[in-house]
Amino acid sequence: MNTAIQLNQNDAGVKIVFLCRDEDGRPVDLTKYAVDFFLYDGETLLNEGRTLCGKPDSELGEADYVITAEDTSACGLFMGKLRLSNSVTDIRNIGGIPVEIKESF
Repeated sequence: MNTAIQLNQNDAGVKIVFLCRDEDGRPVDLTKYAVDFFLYDGETLLNEGRTLCGKPDSELGEADYVITAEDTSACGLFMGKLRLSNSVTDIRNIGGIPVEIKESF
């Protein structure tokens, strides 16, 4: 299992960067894909309507998602999923990306 991304409750503006690679470790050109990051609490999507990622360097497979306060309002261990899609292709990561949100003091 991956090490969990650590966030604090009500964090906002934190940028999570994804480097998309194929099975041989080569960058996936994201130019022709929409990239979405879905954050789940069990079966419940926490960031509905806010899943779209930026693509600061599409050709090198770099995508990013900016956390909002709505994403981090609850504490616990959540699961993220990354999806690349276009009119022909729908690629989803296998497994999940653990995201731990800790209570702010």
